[in-house]
Amino acid sequence: MSKNFFLVIILIVIISSNLFSQNFWKRIKSPTDAFLRTLHFTDSLKGWVAGDSGLIFYTSDGGINWTEQQTGSMNRIMKLFFLDEMRGHAISWQDKEPSGFLGTYLLETTDGGLNWTSEQYRDENVFMRAIYFLDTLKGFMGGEPGVFVTTSDGGLNWVDANIDSGTFSHFPVKNFDFYNDEYGYASGGRFDIAGVIWRTTNGGNNWTPIDPQFSPPDEVWDIHFFDSLNVMGVGGDPDFFGVGTITSTDAGNSWEYFEIGVSGIARAISFRTEDEGWCVVPLSENFVATFDYGKSWTTYQDVDSSALYDITFTDSLTGYAVGQDGVILKYKYQKPSSVKSETNVPVNDFILYQNYPNPFNSSTTISYSIESAGKVSLKIYNELGMLIDNLSDDYHQIGDYDIKWNSGDHPSGIYLIQLRLDSKLQARKMILLK
Repeated sequence: MSKNFFLVIILIVIISSNLFSQNFWKRIKSPTDAFLRTLHFTDSLKGWVAGDSGLIFYTSDGGINWTEQQTGSMNRIMKLFFLDEMRGHAISWQDKEPSGFLGTYLLETTDGGLNWTSEQYRDENVFMRAIYFLDTLKGFMGGEPGVFVTTSDGGLNWVDANIDSGTFSHFPVKNFDFYNDEYGYASGGRFDIAGVIWRTTNGGNNWTPIDPQFSPPDEVWDIHFFDSLNVMGVGGDPDFFGVGTITSTDAGNSWEYFEIGVSGIARAISFRTEDEGWCVVPLSENFVATFDYGKSWTTYQDVDSSALYDITFTDSLTGYAVGQDGVILKYKYQKPSSVKSETNVPVNDFILYQNYPNPFNSSTTISYSIESAGKVSLKIYNELGMLIDNLSDDYHQIGDYDIKWNSGDHPSGIYLIQLRLDSKLQARKMILLK
């Protein structure tokens, strides 16, 4: 076919769609307009969100309905952690007079939040920010002004964690994550001084801080495990460095820091799939997303320009994010049930779905359904109509198919997916951004 034919198809598709829109995050009904700072979901349906004024809300149906849980507190809740559907913990701050006590309150539930108990942390003027439990007894907390403690009796007593000496070993903790019961990390640091990552390989009995030669310039707010060797932390500086990532490929023995070129601080990260991760960057009112294990990043304005502070994916299809003004966003990816064919081919013969992700950086997945068995040709053309890849050219049975396309050295631009079934044709555009 001629080059002009493909250019016409591309123009039609561009006119009918927004090049940079992404329709997977949707704002859902929120039970409050208060600042929501933290969330925790145990599966795609059951979860909690919490924030200012001591508010905790629970959903069992994926955010369709929310129930307020009574905490007996008006303090702002900074962090939620649930060990399972019944046992949960929360950290709240009393940082205003006239309470007579300034510091951290620890909230606990053993019945899924139907009842919460509250207790002052032992030391005044300590503001915990991170909490994590390995089981019902062993847990960890950290926060300002450089406090790192552990419990072996379910939180009845807290003692200072055993930390190896180091230049930044007693900086504040922002978060925890564990790969298994023995191997985990804490992350944190001090703004405009240095970021810190602590590692444990014996279940938190002792922790080793990052070698100063690898320390990033600002706090590390969250940690993600790809596997036992490959780990990523995120953070940044709103004034100068912007969003940064710090990665290790040798189980934390050495680290590499990278600035992604986006202003702000990445406060939390969660991966939807093995290679696709999303960060919330509240000062920029943006998401940043990676589709290649953090090698490169794409910025997305969130759906209503709200400042987001926490994010989680429960599986590859469902995610949640929360932030200011009570905003709750939900990610729910579904393949479209029908497709508009540029050549008016009846959709009951075959369907070519929009590739995902789109736009993409290095790789994307092309999905299609075959309703009538026949010879299938799947090809990729550039915007000049030149064939650059032949992904399939064989007989297909009825069924659903997914093919991952790696862009290789091809430059940024608009590309065309062309699917043929015998003599019938469908086409869709995709956008490569590098």
